[in-house]
Amino acid sequence: MLYMKATIIKKGDIRKLLKETRTENKADGKASVAAKILSDFGQEVVFIKSYDGEDIDLKVKNVKDEYRYIKVIRSNKGFFKIASFDIAHRIVGNRTLFDIIMESEKFNSSIRGEILNMVNFQMKRRAAIWVLFDSEKGTLYPLNTKSVIDIILHDLEYRYERGMIDKHVDIEVPTTFIENFWARYLKSKNKTPHEVWRSMIV
Repeated sequence: MLYMKATIIKKGDIRKLLKETRTENKADGKASVAAKILSDFGQEVVFIKSYDGEDIDLKVKNVKDEYRYIKVIRSNKGFFKIASFDIAHRIVGNRTLFDIIMESEKFNSSIRGEILNMVNFQMKRRAAIWVLFDSEKGTLYPLNTKSVIDIILHDLEYRYERGMIDKHVDIEVPTTFIENFWARYLKSKNKTPHEVWRSMIV
């Protein structure tokens, strides 16, 4: 059995993390997320573990003895690459998902359901927290899996309507889209960013 190798981050590491976020131009965002969590909720977090090359980037243990799993996605040139899908290899009955989408007259609930099944299968940890790190602005956007799936479905429907569906699809969305999505989310939930972070971490 293979075990994930991790680096443990504790409250005393905040200053070092903050220095890294200011000086490392190629930072992947993990240091920024860990520093944010420890700065805001340090009294309610036991430790954070940082992973490399795994399906999660951070694991947070809070004082309730609960774990939170975090995937960090760093923007590149104004875009977030959220996921990649080979829809030509996704078999539904005796056809591929790509064929079903291309032969359909509209982006209907059946297609949405099959895409949802594919997304859920690929996302190994459905309860994960997704933090999108805008590398240019240094802004962090914490999203739950449902929000990420909504973004994926929106992107695929957008492509479908414009005839841009391909056999391999990279879900890449502009940072401006996520910024607006986040603003609408906060307004709909009537919450501040701090309250959203707290509900996810603590």
